[in-house]
Amino acid sequence: MPSEQQQLQELALQLLIENVEEYAIFMLDPSGNVATWNSGAARIKGYSPDEIIGQHFSVFYTDDDVNGGKPARELALAAEVGQCRDEGWRVRKDGTTFWANVVITALRDADGQLAGFAKITRDETERKTAEEQMRQLELLTDRERIASAIGSDIVHRIFEAGLAMQGALKLISDPAASKRIEGAIETLDETVKEIRSIVLGLEAP
Repeated sequence: MPSEQQQLQELALQLLIENVEEYAIFMLDPSGNVATWNSGAARIKGYSPDEIIGQHFSVFYTDDDVNGGKPARELALAAEVGQCRDEGWRVRKDGTTFWANVVITALRDADGQLAGFAKITRDETERKTAEEQMRQLELLTDRERIASAIGSDIVHRIFEAGLAMQGALKLISDPAASKRIEGAIETLDETVKEIRSIVLGLEAP
């Protein structure tokens, strides 16, 4: 039987878990059904304890993840190696999604038998959104840099090459050679137009 000190420690831990709002902390039975529910889980996922306890935890996953067997795979991995970590989209009670950082830990009794799982979830949507905004900004910067390089360097070189070929054309008396050079000049002109079109596309917001 646990000592009075151990009982107090367990009670303190239980109260701490129940009142943590930044994390959804709850227990699953060996089959994946929700067994406990803290205030953070209610805030993040939108379910009250009465609504969710006894339900399978797959209700938190997207349809694609459920159809792909992801919930079962995560429990199997946690049971096999002790813990499963994941980041991905999860679903609230109202159907909206959030980006979750998830840790599932297998719990075993004194005989080593699987007793259930502890699941900790943190809403990382703000971080995910900030990272995506940064990625888009970096992409835009790269597009502008490429557009600037194309516009100021490559097009200028092609234009100079065209002028040089036009100057050489005046010195050639062979009709066949002249026609080939004229064709090459037309190709350069079309290339410049295409490059300018690409540059406009890269510069577009």
